[in-house]
Amino acid sequence: MQQITQKIAAPENGDATRTEAVFACSNVNIHYGDFHAIQDLSLDLLENRVTALIGPSGCGKSTFLRSLNRMNDFIDSFRISGSLLLDGEDIYAPDVDPVEIRLRVGMVFQSPNPFPKSIRENVALGPRINGYKGNLAELVEEALVKSYLWDEVKDKLDQSAYSLSGGQQQRLCIARAIAMQPEVLLMDEPTASLDPISTKRIEELIVELKKSYSIVIVTHNMQQAARIGDFTAFFYQGKLIEYDSTFRMFTNPGQKLTEVSITGRFG
Repeated sequence: MQQITQKIAAPENGDATRTEAVFACSNVNIHYGDFHAIQDLSLDLLENRVTALIGPSGCGKSTFLRSLNRMNDFIDSFRISGSLLLDGEDIYAPDVDPVEIRLRVGMVFQSPNPFPKSIRENVALGPRINGYKGNLAELVEEALVKSYLWDEVKDKLDQSAYSLSGGQQQRLCIARAIAMQPEVLLMDEPTASLDPISTKRIEELIVELKKSYSIVIVTHNMQQAARIGDFTAFFYQGKLIEYDSTFRMFTNPGQKLTEVSITGRFG
């Protein structure tokens, strides 16, 4: 795999030439039974950057995303080969506990899915059951502040999470993931069910969160990828077609297939 060394377009923070990989993936193949969902994928996902995964429906981007925290393990027909390293550790090694991987790699899903509990308990529950020893109230506040939600809910923390709007619920789900203190945040179309105003707030939040976390986002929205992605990976029929800085991919893609997808001629 070619090492990425080019400048990242207009990075919000840090050195634009940083190339540390939080995930290093090499020759990854994923099958569901006889179906070859991901074919010979190799790429590095960089620390404190937003990587957008794009491509038409069924191209493998969500399958790859879920492989990064072993969510696919729940599918009986799933099998994976190749190397998938998180900070140099093979997350599919026999002695690795997938629960520990999911603590290090958080997940935010397409539709908001808060627990049927209070706003406070949505954030506090995970750390509590995983033995968090610090000040839980401070952790809850910190997570809600980081998710741009604190000012809107600080006076009603004991109300049901279901009393929040859809956009607020999604930010609560992000706060819930942040409270687990992960290294990486995975987001599977996190704004697909939201209105434009809520989408804008989530996008602003993602750009801010990359200062503390490495973020990988699946999106069908090309404009969204262009707005918030530092890097973009284009998938098609289970193959990684192109992976580059978002600026370069959207202004001068290296593959014709990428160009016709980005310009809306298919996908």
